[in-house]
Amino acid sequence: MIAEGILGVVTGLVGTIATSWLNLRSQKEKNKHELNMVEAETKAMIAESEANIRVTEAQLAGEVEKLEAQAYTESVKAGNQQALSNKTLEKLFASPWTTPFGVMLVTLLGFVDFLRHLMRPALTGYLVLVSSWLTWEATKIIQAKQEVLSATMATEIFSDMVNVMFYLTVSVVTWWFGDRRVAKFLYRLNDGNTRDN
Repeated sequence: MIAEGILGVVTGLVGTIATSWLNLRSQKEKNKHELNMVEAETKAMIAESEANIRVTEAQLAGEVEKLEAQAYTESVKAGNQQALSNKTLEKLFASPWTTPFGVMLVTLLGFVDFLRHLMRPALTGYLVLVSSWLTWEATKIIQAKQEVLSATMATEIFSDMVNVMFYLTVSVVTWWFGDRRVAKFLYRLNDGNTRDN
């Protein structure tokens, strides 16, 4: 009976240890599974947040482009407006006292408008003249073959100047005529005339 009691205690202890070990292992597996689930949920939340950020950035970029187009449209409208309305001009020229002021004001505004319209051709001419002068100077250096620059260096300068002249010419002409086409389209759009002539 004592042997069976000792054997029973040992068996009980072994059972307790085995049960505790199995419970501990089970708890570790549960904790590992919960940790994996939390990591997966975190990764999913991060991916969703990044996707939302990309969507928001795309929406904001679209809004910025839309606002820039509206600002450009408004600037073209403002640039095409008359400085003085016909009603104001009639009032200025109605009285002999205000007529000289009206003539002076109209003359000044006409001069300002002339300068405003002269900007593109003047800028185009300036760029062509400066780049042509620089090219001419490079050509003179090539012909003189002085010791300051080698013929190879002068040839490189000449080649660069040809490239610069071509770039400036294409840029200015594209900008000039491209902007005019957009301005004409916006004018026709505001006028209600959307057919293409």
